[in-house]
Parts: sequence; structure tokens; C-alpha cells
Amino acid sequence: MKQISYINNQKKSTLMPVLFFLAAVGIAVGALYQTMKAPEPSFWIHQYFAPIYSETDLFGYMYRSFGTAVFFLLAAFLSGFSAVGQPFGVLLMISRGFGIGASGALMYTIHGGKAVAGMLVFVLPKAVLSLLICGLGIREVLRASSYTLSGWLSEGFREYGKMDIRLYCVKFLVLIIISLIISAGDAIINFMLTG
Repeated sequence: MKQISYINNQKKSTLMPVLFFLAAVGIAVGALYQTMKAPEPSFWIHQYFAPIYSETDLFGYMYRSFGTAVFFLLAAFLSGFSAVGQPFGVLLMISRGFGIGASGALMYTIHGGKAVAGMLVFVLPKAVLSLLICGLGIREVLRASSYTLSGWLSEGFREYGKMDIRLYCVKFLVLIIISLIISAGDAIINFMLTG
């Protein structure tokens, strides 16, 4: 029980660096995967971080980019209601990093040394903002899952306080709205500079 309460009450300043470290692991693994396997561009792998999907229009690109962000956030949201949602949340953070790493390696494969400028303009801003959104979402997942697990392993939820489900839902709704703004900005930048 001490481990559960530790995760549930862990300070924000401690948890976020750990989550960003997990994303960095995902970035490294994604870059290695793309470099060694060299698969064809796939949004399942690259998650619309790399601007390589030029066959779509502005709204199609924004819609697909936003769709991957919503898919991620909904998976995180639902895992927060599970007593075993913590490992799933960790995997989601690593997965988001994997997409960023694979996108960077793909751009380098396609453009060589010229990819550095493209990474700074097209990939890095969206990646940083997306990782921040993901980190905030996963932090909520870890808290909610800890709360649920504590109820399974103890006599009720009395010693851990109450989980406000409405606040949990509002937080994820705000993250989805911010993701929509990020996707729209990313699509506009991509089509202004590459269109």
C-alpha cells in the first residue's frame, strides 16, 4: 500500500521528468527502429510528426494529426479507470516518443543533412507541445489508476481521499482542445512552408 500512496501523492515536479525520460527512451527506440527496419512511412509509426503526407489537403492533414492525438488521449483517459492502468500509461508515453524518434529518423533518411532545418521547423515544435500534453495526461492517468488500485487493495477509498471524476474528465477535455489547436497550427505551418 505504501507504493500506491507514493505514486498517488508524488509531487508534480518529480513525476514529469520521469515521464519525459520515458519519452526520450521511446524517441531513441523509434529512431533505431526506423533506421534499422526502414519501413515505409506509416502514420501508425510516425503519428503525423513528420511532414511526409503531402497527398492530403490542409484539413485532411489536420484531421489525421488531431485523430492520432485524440486516440492517444482517449486510450490514456480510459486506462485511468483501470486498477492496472499505470503500466499502460507508461507504454503510451514511450509510444508517443517512439513516433517522434521514428519521424526524425525518417526525415533524415529522406533529406540527409538538410533534415536538421526541417526538424527544427516541422517536427520539434509539435513534438515538444505533444509531449507536454501527453505528460499531463499520463500524470492524471497514474493518479487515477493509483486511486482505483488503492480501492481494490484496501478497505475502501477513505485513506486516499476522493477522486473527482468530473475534474478528471474536464482535464482531458482541455487536453483534447489544446491538441486540436496544436494540430491546426502544425497543419498550417506545414502547408504554408511546403505547399
